[in-house]
Amino acid sequence: MSLWDFVVVGGGLAGSVISNRLLHKDPSLKILLVEAGPNVNGLDAIAYPNTSTGAGSDLDWAYASVPQVNLDDREIASPAGKALGGGTAINGATWVRGHTVDYDLWADEVGDHRWSYAGQLPYMRQTEKFFDTSINPSQHGNNGSMIIQGLTPMNRHFPMREKLAESYESLGVHALPELDANAGNPIGYGDIQENRVEGRRQLSSEAFPLDGVTVLTNTLVDRILVGRALNGTAVTAKGIRLENGTEYLARKTILTAGAYRTPQLLMLSGIGPADALKEHGIEVKLDQPHVGQNLHDHVLMPTAWKVRNPDEGWAYESQNPLFKEPQYGLGNKIDFIATTTLPKEGLAAAIAEDEGVEPGPDHQLLRQNRAHVSHSVQYSGASADGSAVLMLSIVLIDTSRGSVGISSANVSDHPVINPNYLGTAVDRYAAREALKFDAKLLGSNLTPVGRDVLDGELAADAPLTVDSSDEAFDARVRQVAGSCYHPSGTTAMGKVVNTDLSVKGVEGLFVADSSVFPHSISANLQVAIYALALQAADIIAV
Repeated sequence: MSLWDFVVVGGGLAGSVISNRLLHKDPSLKILLVEAGPNVNGLDAIAYPNTSTGAGSDLDWAYASVPQVNLDDREIASPAGKALGGGTAINGATWVRGHTVDYDLWADEVGDHRWSYAGQLPYMRQTEKFFDTSINPSQHGNNGSMIIQGLTPMNRHFPMREKLAESYESLGVHALPELDANAGNPIGYGDIQENRVEGRRQLSSEAFPLDGVTVLTNTLVDRILVGRALNGTAVTAKGIRLENGTEYLARKTILTAGAYRTPQLLMLSGIGPADALKEHGIEVKLDQPHVGQNLHDHVLMPTAWKVRNPDEGWAYESQNPLFKEPQYGLGNKIDFIATTTLPKEGLAAAIAEDEGVEPGPDHQLLRQNRAHVSHSVQYSGASADGSAVLMLSIVLIDTSRGSVGISSANVSDHPVINPNYLGTAVDRYAAREALKFDAKLLGSNLTPVGRDVLDGELAADAPLTVDSSDEAFDARVRQVAGSCYHPSGTTAMGKVVNTDLSVKGVEGLFVADSSVFPHSISANLQVAIYALALQAADIIAV
């Protein structure tokens, strides 16, 4: 049996990038990349996604959470990409970095500057080919594989844009310099940025070609081959076994199967909480109680808002002839992403409720402004006739922690996902404040949009207003909140993996996907995962 230099498990965003970069560094390497889903490179149905190829399609693992006690006991859909390119085959292609402080806290927590914002910025810049070389050139790259699309170069400004900007300003949310929300501090509002080329989706497996890498698609890895080193003490990863029993040996094995599948594979391989493994008859190779713990995921809260006069053509589904121009079909129907903080007094009270003591001003949630919540008005998806628009609000700094477990020793069975959404007073406070802000912005006379364009919330029960009670806001949160499809943390750095991404206590085994993020990144995760993957290739290649 031949020996591979690297076996990479999971051909999604991280796996594709790492495989590409390892081979680029040394073309003589033998690299095997194994992906459970199909190869969808070059398919127009992927590049221009529709209902047959997005979340809920055959390219989605179609996971669901266990019933969530803080969301009216609903099971929450938890999509994950099942194709070469992974999440980049089904995601919204929104390009968001988050706040510098998130990365700096990560680095402080694990004691390694490589994971700070300054440490990861070179890899963020290396990833991208930014649409305007004059905008924040110290922050953006111009020679990367991922082309970033902006609104202004495409002349894709929506009719509500000016009034929405005025409305944000009236509530104290100000325009970011150059309207660039990806320069380290996103608090304010900026233009949405997308990793598209004239609207066309970019798969990681196309942007980082896999020529020269041996790729197995539609192939499920059953477990990592784990044994003892010759000295009889150290645990060593020797390669992988497929579901059909075929084995591949490797010098180094890299898990990039995502925040749900990576911990599942570790547990099925005997690396995880001993009691959980024994319950399913799995031999314990390494008792690692942190595997599958620390799951965190952003909470998304969509609400719909009625257009006062649909004939004025504010929504994309209206008869406005502007929307027949082709550029309006080449990306998300959004102008701005606005990122807001939380009132410190209420936040401190929520922290005290969670932690049992009054927090001091140096508490990490209080000592500086954090990017707690994002708000995006989407001009489509709320009605078929242009009579409503959507507000998408996201809790970005979640303090709730859940888990990923196993239901059996069979890799074909879905992992048990419990995100514990809104399990802390801080998260419930953030969600309530997010919807209160939405009611001020879109449903009151305090803003031009609320006065002139929209006519209150579109809701089956009592619409939210600025006069609604906290109980009414909390009820709406429980009713509409769900996953933003950004799971992370389940093999956290510092707990399960070292800062060089090696699995603690196991030789030859690495993890390099969002499951290593120790805490929340205030962003859609693909930028952070691209940066992680590029740096991982540099680290693991040594």
